[in-house]
Amino acid sequence: MNTEFFIARRYLLSRHRKFLSFSTVIGIGGVFVGVAALLITLSMMNGFQNELRRRILGGTPHIIVRKYFNEPLRGYQGVAEKLKEYEFIQAFAPFVYQKSVIKYKRQLDGVVIKGVDDKLEKNITEIGKKMISGIFELDGGCVIGVELAHSMGIGVGDSLVVALPFGNQLGLMPRAKRVSVNGIFDFGYYDYNATLIYMDIDDVQTLFDMGQSISGIAVKIGDIYEAPKYARRIEEDLGYPYRAQDWIESNRSVFAALRIEKIITFIVLILIIIVAGFNIVGTLINMVKKKTKEIGIMRSYGFTARQIMKIFIYHGTVIGIIGTVLGLLFAFVACLVLDTYQVSLPGDIYFIETLPVEMDINDFVVTAVAAILITFAATIYPARRATELTTVEALRNE
Repeated sequence: MNTEFFIARRYLLSRHRKFLSFSTVIGIGGVFVGVAALLITLSMMNGFQNELRRRILGGTPHIIVRKYFNEPLRGYQGVAEKLKEYEFIQAFAPFVYQKSVIKYKRQLDGVVIKGVDDKLEKNITEIGKKMISGIFELDGGCVIGVELAHSMGIGVGDSLVVALPFGNQLGLMPRAKRVSVNGIFDFGYYDYNATLIYMDIDDVQTLFDMGQSISGIAVKIGDIYEAPKYARRIEEDLGYPYRAQDWIESNRSVFAALRIEKIITFIVLILIIIVAGFNIVGTLINMVKKKTKEIGIMRSYGFTARQIMKIFIYHGTVIGIIGTVLGLLFAFVACLVLDTYQVSLPGDIYFIETLPVEMDINDFVVTAVAAILITFAATIYPARRATELTTVEALRNE
């Protein structure tokens, strides 16, 4: 152990050399609180973001192939044959999207109807696993979201009317079809649960007089994070007027908002660590004043200005390292506890019922490095102040 570090370590202790001094504890506590608060918050935000991603992907195809301006896709068999050639595609299925109105007893509501083949759809989304009542079977019926079912008082076995409000010409009666509710699903995502209805693709095509046209082809791939690259490749191969939209692009606004929120939160919480850095500055300046005589004695024994500076840099940096390590450990344990005991949230306010917590090693590394760098930078000015004291001046003032 070199002399500078030995002296710096002695300055961490109280006068009786048994415990840490009060100023040292305050300095460590400031860094500890900042690091712990930042990591716990980031871990909860990671949990929210990843849980939202999982729930969106539960009902969203990884890639959707359709025409520009959402024009009907006729004779899609040729496109389907080309999709079979891609090794990264695990499954694909045609679908139809239409906006419509449903009626149950005296209640009306606007919905989005998704016409699918129920056997193929189970290979694309997780709808089969998300049924909370009834079964996912569309032969002569439909399945609806739990929020829509609750708002209109619909249960499994009830029948509702799906209508196309306007005919091709004014004055014509709207087309309508009565279907039974075969099941109720819960994706855990409000937009899906409140507005989406699954029906058989043939029934939707007939109701909306679409012939054999479809809205697009849903594609499932192995690596969801490669979806943008695969979508561009499909789009380039098919050419105009076809376009391929990946799930990230479809939900760009949601994930962009979450990413910006995480960045802003990181900036705000890092200010706590910066405040702790200023506290270390004040602590070291006060120590320089208290140790003026000792600094003079060390200079008279041949200590150089560089050695004096190292003492106070070591002192402040050790405070930062201890506070950072304690903050990392506390955040890790707190996140494990929150994840294990699953803190309940009001489901009618948030889209999830428990608090999700997911730790990211990158967050821990970045936070630790930032905290140590901030505390190191905070030691420079007080350390330079200590080197400005000359031997005669320091001893005379004492």
